[in-house]
Amino acid sequence: MDSKQREGLRYAMNTQFRYKFYNQTEFPFLPSMGIRHIFQSFEAPQELGYIGMLHLWWTMEDNGIVYDNPRNFVKGTWHGEWFDKPEDGIRKALQLQKNDCFNPEKLIQVHRNYINDIQNKKTEDAIQQHLKEEEEMNDSLPDKKILLN
Repeated sequence: MDSKQREGLRYAMNTQFRYKFYNQTEFPFLPSMGIRHIFQSFEAPQELGYIGMLHLWWTMEDNGIVYDNPRNFVKGTWHGEWFDKPEDGIRKALQLQKNDCFNPEKLIQVHRNYINDIQNKKTEDAIQQHLKEEEEMNDSLPDKKILLN
């Protein structure tokens, strides 16, 4: 694929990705949730090859756009850049991750522990409920006479 064809595909992928991205329900809230960088890789069929990796990042600035019916109440702009090799994009993502003020691996582990605690509590409650129902059922049965020879 020549550079002109690649640039055309990148423009189309960028436009289509941003259109879908901007129309998501959570889109206006991403910066407030700490999501300020998005990476998306694009591949074409074998004859065209790798299109590239798109990196979008959010900056808090007034872009001068005035909306009649504003959907997005946070002033800011999503900028973009393309990486020719996926390794370059991954390297950039790892660099950004190191510069974060929090450790995502620890946050994921805390979340997993929380979910496991909830699941264990639900399982324990279900077992207790089952044992209680079984005991009530046994109590409601008439006494059996034991036959001794």
